[in-house]
Amino acid sequence: MKILLAALLESGIQAFARASAEVDYPRFADLMDKWGYDWEAFKVHTDDHYILSTFHILGKTGEEHHTPPSESKGVVLCQHGDMEDGTYWMNQFIGTPFHLLLVDEGYDVWIGNNRGTMYSWDHETLSSKDDDEYWMWTWADMGLYD
Repeated sequence: MKILLAALLESGIQAFARASAEVDYPRFADLMDKWGYDWEAFKVHTDDHYILSTFHILGKTGEEHHTPPSESKGVVLCQHGDMEDGTYWMNQFIGTPFHLLLVDEGYDVWIGNNRGTMYSWDHETLSSKDDDEYWMWTWADMGLYD
């Protein structure tokens, strides 16, 4: 009974987290639904107080996702280029994005979003809408902190 209760509680928490992520990140949620992958979102706080959204692709929807890190082929952080975010970048591929092919091959894949992009507008003390200081970062800052 305890095992069943724990499993139900865990699945409920996962469903809540998934629903919350889909509301907060609708473009990425639509992309993952299109390709049939489960994912989770994390807020990463940098040393200079920016808050970056990072997506962890768990695997294909409906399949087991509990591969221990020691059994994966390695961790891969995929970071988009200038003037785009992780979702936009993945949408530009003809065919299956390579990020998802890496997941299929057993890699632990994370999609980063640079500061100043739609999913990384947060800051611990500044507003991206109201504070010019928010935008006073450089490429070097992104290299050092992001």
